[in-house]
Amino acid sequence: MWAIRRLAMAPAGLHSAVALAVPAAAGQSATSRVTLKVKGGPPFHGRVISKEPACVANRKVVLIEIAPDRGPIDYADNRTNGKGKWVFSSELQGATVVQAKVAQSKASGVTCRSAFSQAKAL
Repeated sequence: MWAIRRLAMAPAGLHSAVALAVPAAAGQSATSRVTLKVKGGPPFHGRVISKEPACVANRKVVLIEIAPDRGPIDYADNRTNGKGKWVFSSELQGATVVQAKVAQSKASGVTCRSAFSQAKAL
């Protein structure tokens, strides 16, 4: 009897694991993450990550300075490649702390949410 229950429960558990790996359907939203790597100056680079494949490629990433006495200042923007990677080669005159932001977008009917990287000191 116990063996029958274990066999009956195994496919149910497998089904729920498969459901988690399915991309978001049209009209739904998907979370995104953006990373930023800084090694004292250009090039600055990172990656946009999402479980939804449509939310990785061709996303607009903006590099901003975090200014304590003013609002954020946009320095540069670029788009991700097919693997979600992005690069900025520009010098940032006067910037001391920067952060990457990926804007909200809509791809294949899925809303890709915006995200910020951790702030990094130069």
